[in-house]
Parts: sequence; C-alpha cells; structure tokens
Amino acid sequence: AVVSTQSTGKEFKLSDRKFWWLKARALAKARNWPELEKFAKGKKSPIGYKPFVDACIENCNKVEAVKYVERLPREQQVECYMDMDMPEKAAETARLARGSEELFERILSQVSAQNTGLRDKINAIRNNV
Repeated sequence: AVVSTQSTGKEFKLSDRKFWWLKARALAKARNWPELEKFAKGKKSPIGYKPFVDACIENCNKVEAVKYVERLPREQQVECYMDMDMPEKAAETARLARGSEELFERILSQVSAQNTGLRDKINAIRNNV
C-alpha cells in the first residue's frame, strides 16, 4: 500500500510536503496508528511533526498525538499540550523551555481562576517546587 500511495503522489504531481500532509491525515482518519507511526519514522518529515499532532487530535487520539508532540520544539509542545487540555504537562515542558515565564503566563491564562488546585500545581512546577 505504501508503494502505491507514493507512486500515486508522483502520478498526480504532488509535492513531497503535500503528499506527507495528505498521507498523515488519511492514516489518522483511517485510525491506522501503526502505519502512521511507521510513516513518521520512515524518513525526516518535510512538514515537521505538528501536522501529525493535529491529525491525531482531530481523530480523538491524544495518546498517539503525544508521540509526535515530543518531536516538536518545546514552545510548540507547550501549545500542543494546552490544545489537548493537558496543562500540567504543558507546565512541566515550559519549565524546560527558554522564555518559560511567558509560556507559564499563557498556560495560566487558559486555566480557570476558580481552579485553584490546578493553578497551584502549575505555579509549583513554575517555581520548581
């Protein structure tokens, strides 16, 4: 199946970037997670790994999305974890990133003021407690 899709991409004169984007989305939509992972690991992605994250999120698989989030720059990881409603993981990642203060402010701005327990956890991570 992989050989035929690659030849189809060439047949329709798709750029590498467009082919990778379409194939990642199609595999995620088909929920073919093992094939998506194999595709991502095959060679360096010309589109990066954010489209893989987005495709997994769109198809309701946060566990699979995390595999690709870890391949992104830390600032993008923080954004992705927030998109997946994982603020504690976003805070842990922000602590390791440059410009982490700005990232923490963004994280806290998305956490309800009434959720004091979560805000306290995020601040503890921020202060390296």
